Amino acid sequence: MASRSTQIHRLAAQLQTITGVAVEATYDERGRQWDLHYSNGPTYASMRAHLAKLITKTGLDAALFTMHRNVQDDALAVQAVRYLRTTQAEDPYTYAANFSWAIEKAARDTDHPERPVDEREAVVAARLLAAEGRYTSLQRLAERLLRSGDGLAALLGDDLQQVRPGDRLWAAEYLSARYADGAHRAAWQRHLQPMPAGEALAAAAADPEATPAARVAALTLAPIVRAELETALAALDGQELDLITAVRADNAPWSTVGAALHLTKQGAAQRASRLAGRPASTTR
Repeated sequence: MASRSTQIHRLAAQLQTITGVAVEATYDERGRQWDLHYSNGPTYASMRAHLAKLITKTGLDAALFTMHRNVQDDALAVQAVRYLRTTQAEDPYTYAANFSWAIEKAARDTDHPERPVDEREAVVAARLLAAEGRYTSLQRLAERLLRSGDGLAALLGDDLQQVRPGDRLWAAEYLSARYADGAHRAAWQRHLQPMPAGEALAAAAADPEATPAARVAALTLAPIVRAELETALAALDGQELDLITAVRADNAPWSTVGAALHLTKQGAAQRASRLAGRPASTTR
């Protein structure tokens, strides 16, 4: 047994190295199995896949092992914030128990559910975790935030007051907190979903009482809006060329194409050539 015990503890250490989470091996006398238990980290399926690769090299029997994964509060907080940030529904679950189930399922089905996807998720999850003591559970707090008018935005505190030129997330969030209304307001307050960049920029530009921070935020979003417009214009150019080609394929003369575009027939031919990136063709 000592030899096998050494082997199994060495295997647990290898799993820890591979997954980045502490894995403890304990022997169950009654079940005559080894329990590998860990917190957060990979899902059962992922951990078992790692285990399967390791035991093929040792000759150990997979039936020797059971697993226990403990999903901790930090993972539940991250998953609650992630769910609220990505859901589009205002009230997706009628009962707190159902909402709790959704959060727990997300944590159970996610590799390393404790790892935030970005800094915003990390900050809000930490504050959600800090506020948990005032409520029954993290999941109930998340459900309460979803139903309330404040939502996740209430957890930001004064974060947005520090001007960060060039930080596009700050810019979008700052302008959303200041200008979002209607459906955009609800999406921002409940789910931290910023309003569209173009609308945020336009709101700040049209505001005669815009704060210096609002002007910096709008300027920060200008490259995003320009890129969006250029992408939309490129798509429109492609559609227009396709339509010109189709109309010409119907044996329509260039004068018809020009009339549709409010151009002369020569202008229409030149436009089609420009859109196609080739020298102008002969008109008829």
